[in-house]
Amino acid sequence: MTARPATRPPAADPVPAAAPRQARLAGHAGLGLIALAVVLMAVIGLLGPSAAVPDVGGDGPPWSLRAAPADLAVLVLCWTVVIAGGLGLAVALGGLRRGWRPPRGLIPVAAVLAVAVLAVLPPAGSTDVLNYAVYGRIAALGHDPYVTTPAWLHEIADPVGRYAPLAWRHAPSVYGPLATWAQAAAATLGGGTMAGTVLLLKLLTAGAFLLTALMLDRLAGPGRERRLRVHLLWTLNPLMLWHVVLGGHVDGLGAALLVAALLALGRGGVAAGLAAGVLLGAAAAVKAPFILAGAGLAWAARRSPATLLALGMGAGTALLAAYATQGPEALSNLLGKIGAHSLADPWRVITDAMGLGVQSSVLEGRLALAAGILIAVLLCLGLPPGPAGSHPRMPAGAAAALAPITGDGRGVPSLGQAAVRPALAWCLGWLLTSPVGHPWYDAMVFPLLALMPAGRLDGLTAARGVVTGLIYLPGAVGVLTPAAFTQWIFEVYRPWVAPLAADLIIICVVGLAVAGAFRHRARARGGGAA
Repeated sequence: MTARPATRPPAADPVPAAAPRQARLAGHAGLGLIALAVVLMAVIGLLGPSAAVPDVGGDGPPWSLRAAPADLAVLVLCWTVVIAGGLGLAVALGGLRRGWRPPRGLIPVAAVLAVAVLAVLPPAGSTDVLNYAVYGRIAALGHDPYVTTPAWLHEIADPVGRYAPLAWRHAPSVYGPLATWAQAAAATLGGGTMAGTVLLLKLLTAGAFLLTALMLDRLAGPGRERRLRVHLLWTLNPLMLWHVVLGGHVDGLGAALLVAALLALGRGGVAAGLAAGVLLGAAAAVKAPFILAGAGLAWAARRSPATLLALGMGAGTALLAAYATQGPEALSNLLGKIGAHSLADPWRVITDAMGLGVQSSVLEGRLALAAGILIAVLLCLGLPPGPAGSHPRMPAGAAAALAPITGDGRGVPSLGQAAVRPALAWCLGWLLTSPVGHPWYDAMVFPLLALMPAGRLDGLTAARGVVTGLIYLPGAVGVLTPAAFTQWIFEVYRPWVAPLAADLIIICVVGLAVAGAFRHRARARGGGAA
C-alpha cells in the first residue's frame, strides 16, 4: 500500500516569482491613471462652485478657492476623471492578476490620504448630498421630509433651504428611515448651515467608506493578492472615491452595513444569523435595493433552518422597526419609484424605437424583471466559486486536510464568504437591468466583486461604471455653455451611445455566463484564483 503523503497547512501567502515585465508595466500604468483621476478630483473640488460643484455657501469647510472655472473646462476634467479612473482600475487589476505586486502598504495608505482630502472638499458630480442636507433640515425642524418638500424650506428663506437643488425642490424624500436619521443628525449638528451639514454628511460617508475597507480586508483573508484586490476594487477605486467620498452619496453607508452583515454571518449560528439580518435590514433602511443581497445570505445559511430563520427575523424586524418610526408616506414614496426612468435606462433605445411613449414604463418594467432574474440565475450558475478561507470553527489542520477537496488550498469558506457569490449575482442582475440606475448604486456591487476571484466580470463592471458615470456629468447644473462637446453629449451620448453600451454589457454578461467563460484561468502561483 502506498503511503499517503502528510498534508501540510498551506502558506497564507506564497512568495510569487518575479512578475513579468508586462505585468509590472500594467500595474504601474494603472496606478498612474488612478493617481491622475484622484488628483483631478481634488482639483475639481478645490476650484469651487462650477458646473460640477454645487454652491454650499460659507467660507469653509468644505474648502475651495471659488475660482469660477469655465463650464467646458470642468466638463473635460470630469470626463477625464471617470475615464482615466475606470481604465486605471481595469489595467491595475490586469497587472495584479498577472503577478504584479505594489509595495506593501502603498495602496491602503494612498487611499486613506485620498479619502481624507476628498472628504473636506465641496461635493462634485451630483447635488444629491445637498438634497440629503435639506431633508435632514426639514426633519430637524420637526417636519416630515416624506411629506414636506424642499420648496417649503426654500420659500421661508431657511439658510439650508436656500441652496435646495431646483430639480428636487418639489419632491419629498425617497430615502430610507436610517438615511433620514443620519441626515437629521447632520443637520442638527451642522449649525443650521448647508456647508456645515454637507461637511458632516461627507465625513459620515467617508468614515463608512474606510470602515468598509477594513471589513473587506478582514473578509479577504491573509493572502496578499486577495487583499490587494479588495483595496483596488474598493479602497482606491476612483469610481467609488468620486461617487461615495467626493460626491457624498449615502450608498456608502449602505455598503458598510452590507459588508458588516457578511462579516457578522461569519461563524454561523442563531446569534450570527440574527445580527447579520439586522445589519442587512439596516442597509435596506438606507436604500431599499440592498435587500437583494439577502438572497446570498439566505443561500449561505440554508443548511441551518435556525440560522436562516434568525436571519429573516433580524432583517424583517429591522426594516419594520425603521419604517414604523415614519408615516406611511415613507413607504409610498419608495414604491412610487416603480416605473420611473433615469438617464442610465438601458431600455431607452428599444422602447423609443418601438414608439411606445407612455406605455414604455410597463414594457421596460417587464423587460427589466425578466432580464434581471435571467442574469442573476446565470451568474449563480456561471460565476466561479466565491472567496474561501479557513472556516472560523475549524482547526488549521482540519482546514488543511480539506484543502484538496476545495481545490484551492485555502480551506473552507465561512458563511459570510459563501454568501458573496449569490449576493453578487442578484445585486448585479438588478443593477444591469433596472430602468432607474445611477453610477453611485455601484457601491452595492463593488464590495462583493472585490471578494470574488479575479475574472472577466471585473472589466465589464468597470466599463459599466464608466458608461453610466459619464451620463450624469458634470452633475451640478442643467444648462451648460454651448459647445460642440456638450451638444454631442446631450444629442448623441446620452440618448444613443450610453444606452447601447449598457445593452452591449448586458449581452456580454449573458453570453459569457452561458458559455461558462467566467470560470477561467485558475492560476497556480501565489495568492488565489485568477
